[in-house]
Amino acid sequence: MYSYPYSYASAYTYTPFFSILLPVLALIVILAGGLALYFLFVRKPNTFQGAAAKLHDALTFRTFYTEKLLRALYSIVVVGIVVYSVILLFSNFFGALLVFIGGNLIARIVFEFALLLLVLCRNTQEINRKMGPLPEEPAAPQADPPGTVPPSQPQGAQAGPVPPQPPQNPAAPQGNVPPRQEPPQPPQQ
Repeated sequence: MYSYPYSYASAYTYTPFFSILLPVLALIVILAGGLALYFLFVRKPNTFQGAAAKLHDALTFRTFYTEKLLRALYSIVVVGIVVYSVILLFSNFFGALLVFIGGNLIARIVFEFALLLLVLCRNTQEINRKMGPLPEEPAAPQADPPGTVPPSQPQGAQAGPVPPQPPQNPAAPQGNVPPRQEPPQPPQQ
């Protein structure tokens, strides 16, 4: 047997540049690029045109691509299950049948659940868009300091238990409607 004088197997050692400095430099570039993209492009309102407007919508999550991605992944998974079950058919018929039926059923359930969440999110956004902005709530009344009489009570009245109010008819008008007055009775003789 002939032996070679040189060994072709050599151990490759990393230099400090590749093992320490390059990952740190890459991390700094990633952080700086992400922050620049956010502050210069994403944070601003969409005043862009064409491809920049589509990119802005994608980066601000106004457009969801996950639904299209899930549909494509579902197609790939189904084809994979069918191909695997055909390959398995030559060695185990019942196993192939189980993989074909059970695998497709499980894949369908998983992907339908994921799409259900996305459709729910999209429908909620549509409802919010149609309803418009919510009206501002009135400011909460501030509590009076102890010992002061609220303006609705006369000055001489003492704060005490509030008498129960009679139930109101829901069909009766509410608000500042004056009480109904009885018509005057004619004088009796």
